[in-house]
Formats: sequence, C-alpha cells, structure tokens
Amino acid sequence: MPKYILSLILFLATVNGTALAADNAIAWKSLSTAEQQALLPMKDKWATLPPERQAKLRDNAKRWSAMTPEQQARIKQNRERWQAMTPQQRQQMQQRQQRFREMTPEQRQRMKKAFARYREMSPVQKQAMRERFRSMSPEQRRELRERRRRVD
Repeated sequence: MPKYILSLILFLATVNGTALAADNAIAWKSLSTAEQQALLPMKDKWATLPPERQAKLRDNAKRWSAMTPEQQARIKQNRERWQAMTPQQRQQMQQRQQRFREMTPEQRQRMKKAFARYREMSPVQKQAMRERFRSMSPEQRRELRERRRRVD
C-alpha cells in the first residue's frame, strides 16, 4: 500500500512538473540547425526535459559549435573514457576534480604544468615513473609529495 501511494505521488508530481515546464520549454524547431545537430541524441527526449535542462543543453550546443575539431575530438574521447569507468572510478575522478577546484590558482597552474610534462614523456618513461612510484613505501610517497610542494 505505501509503495502505491508513493508511486501515485511521484506520478502526480511528474505530471504537474511537466505541465509547468511546458510553459517555458524550448521547442525543438526553434533550435538552430547547428544546435539540433549537436543535440540530435536528445531529440526524442527533448520535449520531456525541464526547461532549465533544455537551456543548459542549448548553451552547451552553442559552445560545442564554436569549438575546433581538435577540441571536439578531445571532449568525445573524455566522454568515452568516462562511460567506460566503473562507478567507483567515476567517484574517485569526481573527488580529484573537487580537490583540483579547491586548489589555489597557483597550485592549479603547477598541476597543469606537471601534467603537460607527463604527457610529453614517452610511454617507456611514463611506465618507469609509475613503477618507481609503486615501489615506494607510503612514507616515501608522502615525502616525495611534500618535496614537490616545497619546490613548486
């Protein structure tokens, strides 16, 4: 019985929310050709999305259209990598992103430079670095991090 009531409440809230959302909804036909192309995967769901979500997606489509093909390819690659992650990996990534956002601008800049140096390494160099790090004790890793912070 309680599940039925909860289901009924959720259904009514959805119907009511959909009716309110229809007032401010963005019609698919009002989107530019470039926006429609970028949002094509959402076409079937578009009319059911809340207006706030539609507006956000529309803004994203505008930014997408302004990007270079290289930037678009990088975003596609990142999205594919995200979709291939396990829920635990996604959570870890979100935590790392949060820590990055909490850094000072100087810390973020140092981090970006370090990643750029890492990307420039050959696969052999990267593997050697990972193996060196894995072979360290937790204390050695902590000491290395502290030394890096003092140097940067």
